[in-house]
Amino acid sequence: MDFDHLAEEKSNLIFQVWLQNLLRNSPEELAGKVASRHRAGTPVKAAPLANGAFNICYRVTYDDGHRVVVRFTALGRVVARTEKVEDEVAIMQYVAQYTRVPVPKVLGSGKCVVGPYIVMDYAEGKQLSGYLRQPSQEIVTLRSNINMSVLRRAYMGMAEILLELSKPEFPFIGAVRLDETGEWTFSNIPHSIFGQQHFDNAADYFEELARHHFHHLELQRNDAVTDEADCRKKYIARCLFRKLSRDISKEHCKGPFRLYCDDLRPDNVLVDASRLAVTGVIDWEFTYAAPAEFTYAAPWWLLLEKPEDWETDLDEFLVRFMPRFNTFLEVLKECEAKKIQDGSLSHSQQLSIAMEKSMETGLFWICLASRHSSMFDEIYWKFIDPRFYGPFTAVEDRLGLLSEEERANIDTIIEQKMLQASEGTFVSHYSIDELVDL
Repeated sequence: MDFDHLAEEKSNLIFQVWLQNLLRNSPEELAGKVASRHRAGTPVKAAPLANGAFNICYRVTYDDGHRVVVRFTALGRVVARTEKVEDEVAIMQYVAQYTRVPVPKVLGSGKCVVGPYIVMDYAEGKQLSGYLRQPSQEIVTLRSNINMSVLRRAYMGMAEILLELSKPEFPFIGAVRLDETGEWTFSNIPHSIFGQQHFDNAADYFEELARHHFHHLELQRNDAVTDEADCRKKYIARCLFRKLSRDISKEHCKGPFRLYCDDLRPDNVLVDASRLAVTGVIDWEFTYAAPAEFTYAAPWWLLLEKPEDWETDLDEFLVRFMPRFNTFLEVLKECEAKKIQDGSLSHSQQLSIAMEKSMETGLFWICLASRHSSMFDEIYWKFIDPRFYGPFTAVEDRLGLLSEEERANIDTIIEQKMLQASEGTFVSHYSIDELVDL
């Protein structure tokens, strides 16, 4: 489903107003003041860093040469900014304590005149994607003629990170937090998003994700459907996906659940220039205890591209993806063998067998469709529907698989979506004051 262009314009406007406010407050000076709250010494210099999608970042240098990063969470890019910062701080502390993944040390967090922020040590290194991407292309994609030695070294670093993150086990699905007693808890998912704070089984969670696709279709007013036929097909796809969602997780439905980062990719991995050895992993805000299936599915980032940048002809995508996936599997198996030999990994903790099967069983596509709305319909009709419901002939044939209530609602949904599309209006679910305070 395409992005709502009016919602995007509104978000961009809010972001620009927030950015002007940041600039009026002399961001380099502000970054130095914020840094001094959490690290002793005198900041003498602050310089902007490359920004991600959700943050504006500054590197602050102290008089003793120590460097830290101050990250201001951008208004207009994130709704629940305070929760985002709190979640990321907690997960970075957890990863640092319980895994070997190198993460910047969090020095502190809080709120300032422009909103929530994090202060952390500066991690040396350059983005791994910079050594892999095709130059001079707007969309980040893997270099077509990349040296295989370079690619294998890069994949080895990513494999080591994945294996480390897969080791911790959790009793619930949800955000990971440190409570007042020093115990790690697994809740704090906002009530406005989920029907409950955490999930003790994957079936409920996958069903909740399937409901989110319904909410998305119903609540996005613009650019959601092109015509009545498109709306009918999207509605049926979401009904049938919800119907099968409780059966996605069978072997691991009751856990244990695994640490998973939705945004883990070479863009967020820092390496040294000589060996491409990992020096730090950043951007942990979308990390949580998740169904084991997410960990066992093949990585989506092997071509560097985000799912929304894939071609809609997924057969063409697979032509490019599968050779790189086979290379990654070889590297992952090599990495696992070394770790088993040195005692840092058990046979039961291997991921390669499950990842290989995920392409054969369709788990890769199911997990991707569960988490990503942008390519949901293409993925569903190409790889999921025929696997569960047999060869596809016509949309009308799938109507019989819907419940009586779902069939009764379809005309109402279509009428509603056509009316929304004709009105071309934007409905804000939050006031500016609410966005600032969240």
